[in-house]
Order: sequence, then structure tokens, then C-alpha cells
Amino acid sequence: MRFDSPLFALEFWSGLLALYFLILSVSGYGPRLARWAAGGSAGLLLAAGLVFINRTGFAWLILGSTAFTFVAAEAIGRLRGPGGRPRLSQGVLVAAIAVNVAALAIMRRAIEGPTFVAIGVTVLAAHAIAYLVDVFRGDAPTRRPLTTVLYLLHFPVMPGGPILRYRDFESQEPDRVAGLAAFTYGMRRVMIGLVKVFFVARALGRPADTIFALPPVRLTADAAWLGAVCVSLQLYFQWSGYADTAIGVGRMLGFRYPENFRRPYTAQSVRDFWRQWNITAMTWLRDYLYLPIAGRDAPTPRLFANIIIGFAMVGLWHGVGPNVLVWSVYSGTWLSLEAVGLGAALERLWAPVRHLYLLLVVIVGWVILRAGTAGGALVFLQGMAGLHGVSGVVAPRLLTPFLWLVLGVGIVGAGPLVPWISRWRVTLDAVTAGVLMMITATTLFVWRGWEIAASAFRTLRVRR
Repeated sequence: MRFDSPLFALEFWSGLLALYFLILSVSGYGPRLARWAAGGSAGLLLAAGLVFINRTGFAWLILGSTAFTFVAAEAIGRLRGPGGRPRLSQGVLVAAIAVNVAALAIMRRAIEGPTFVAIGVTVLAAHAIAYLVDVFRGDAPTRRPLTTVLYLLHFPVMPGGPILRYRDFESQEPDRVAGLAAFTYGMRRVMIGLVKVFFVARALGRPADTIFALPPVRLTADAAWLGAVCVSLQLYFQWSGYADTAIGVGRMLGFRYPENFRRPYTAQSVRDFWRQWNITAMTWLRDYLYLPIAGRDAPTPRLFANIIIGFAMVGLWHGVGPNVLVWSVYSGTWLSLEAVGLGAALERLWAPVRHLYLLLVVIVGWVILRAGTAGGALVFLQGMAGLHGVSGVVAPRLLTPFLWLVLGVGIVGAGPLVPWISRWRVTLDAVTAGVLMMITATTLFVWRGWEIAASAFRTLRVRR
């Protein structure tokens, strides 16, 4: 059974949640039981992470790199202490980061794009590197081995993040946060995330794949623009859906994760777009690899080079092919232009004009990234410009009523948050809680009723 199959997900999550809350239920019966519940729930999540990782096919490599990271962090902590050897600790840090990068590269070469994204090894590698650097800086202790391993193998944030800091993870107390309100909020976020990934993103991915595989003579402007819009919305809903699902699962289990997407398509500059897209990944690049993408640093040639490297890592994060460098230079150039004067000029323009500028820049960038090669991107952009014809038969054939519906949902969902929707969130959480309680009560009633009926039937047979 595949680790992402619905049956496995149903069995895995139902069993995990039942055991998890059963363990947490004893925390209110005294300090000793509370400590036992905290350790037991952490151990259960670690066991669940091991089950999840075991189904990726690379458990030996993930567990090996995790073990090496744990041992290396312990060594770094000792070498950085009083009377230690700072230079040696720096060498251990470099070696441990190299091991994690090598493991990531091995899996990247061996696993095809969608599967590589689905198993989430990039997030685990980011956690490992962040923990090593934090220990080296003195920002993370090494005295809590169970918490450390749980952080390094924290499966709820797989595959798309958000990326957590160790100190934020360590300070949380799930047994105090977990409850009906948190559970219903988490359930709503999970449902939203699943709709984003399996309804919107997958539905938009099919026409995008068809259009990007067209020969140039059939790539008319209407088809090219349809493909560009589909792939732009697909990327957003796929990655924000992963984040919503992780945030929801975390809240159900009593963890609070940071938001990872803040409606980036509503931005009015390239810099603001990247400040709202995959926020924790951008912060991780800045804080741990010194690769700013959307900061306010003074423009210099070195900063431009760092931005290009940062964009290359973002492109590889999304699991794409050899056109990453072209896309990195393209995106970095727009950021640089905004830094040296274009941004100030944009601020004097009408807001809809700034928004249209942002959408055009980002959509063209996604086309470059998705096309795979520089030649393929050039052909596709020519199609968007109408050089291969304005209209054809491909776009009308793909624009079914279902695709129109999905595009409408995608455009509204990626657009500005309608103010009145936020007023209904509490009501929606209350409805979710009511539905969950009704389902639970009905299940117990049916189960208990069946047991009573079966017992009565057996009694009648005995009497006869």
C-alpha cells in the first residue's frame, strides 16, 4: 500500500489520533501522569514519523543522516563549551551539513520530481541544518534527546513545510494546547489544504501538462496563456495546500506552526511577492545560508549573486529541472531593478497597475521554470505573444465547464481575502465541532446498538 494512498491515510491517522488523545487524556490526573503523557505522546509521534519515513523507500538514508546529525550536534555542543575547540567544532558543523546535503542530493537524483516533493526530505534536511547551526551558535541546547529527534523527524510538516525553528518547537506544550477548539480549527485547515491539493492543483495540472507538451505550431496565444495561468495557480495551491494541511495536523496534535503563505498573488511588487511566498523557507535561506531574497539590503554585486543562489535553491525545492538557473537570473534581475529605482517608481503608480506588473512578472517566471529548458521557455513565451497564432482548437477543447469552475475557484481563492469571510470562520469551526461530535455519537450509538442487538439475539437462541 502506498504511503499516500487514501486507505493508508485513513488507517494511519485514525489510529494515531486515537492513541495520541488516549495518552494525553491522563495528563490531568497529577504531575507524574502529566510527565508520562508528555513523554508518551512525543514517543508516539516519533514512532509515527518512523512509520511514515519507512514508506518512502529511503528510510535507511534518512535515519542515517538523522543519527549523524544528532551525534554531530552533541559533539559541536561539547566542543563549543568552556575549554573546547571552536575550530574543530566548525569543522564538525561543515561535515554534518555536507552529509545532509549529500543525502538530499542522492534522493533528488534517485526520485522523480512529484514523488521527491511528496516525501518531504527537503524539509527534514532544512531542519537538520537549522538545528546544527543553532547548536553551533548556542541558540539550541542538546539536553533533550527525545525532543531533538522528534524535531529532526517531525513528519506533520512533510512535504511542504512550514520549516520550524528548534527553539520554537521545543517551547511548545501539546498537552495544554490540544483540545476540541484546536482540533476543529485543525480539521478545517486540513480540509482546506486537501481541497487545494487534490481538487484545485491536480485539476489545473492536467491541462498545464497538455499545453506545455504541445508542439510550437499548435501553441497559439489562447492555449499558451491558459497553460501559464494554470501552472501559476497550480504551484500556489499545491504548496499552500501542503502548508495548510501541515498547520491543521499540527494544531490537531497541539502544535502551532507559523503561516507559510500570505496570499502572494495580491502583492504589488516582486519583493513583496517573495515576502509572502513560502515564508519560512525564505526566512531559513536568510538566517542559515545568508541568502536574502526579499530583504531590504543595499544592492551590491555580491548581494545579486546571493539572490541568484537563493532563487536556485527555491527552484530546486519545487522539484523542477535544468532551467532553474535561467529562472534564478530572471527573478533576481527583477528584484535588483526594484532595489535600484524601479520599486520607488512603482509606488507612484496606480495600485491596479502595480498588481498587473507583478502578475506578469511572476507568470512569465513560472513559465520559464516550468518549461524546463531555455529554448522551450522561449517558444512558450512566443506563443503567449501570439507569434504562433492567436487562437486554435486546444484551448476551447480544454476549457470544459469543470475547468472553468476550477479556474474560478482558483482565482477567487488566490485573490484578496473578502472581509466578510473572516467573520464566518468561528461559525465554521463550531459547525465542524458539531459535525465531529455528531459523527462520533452516531458511530458509538450504532456500534453499541449492534452489540446490544447481537447480545439479545444470542440470548434468545440460548433460551430456545
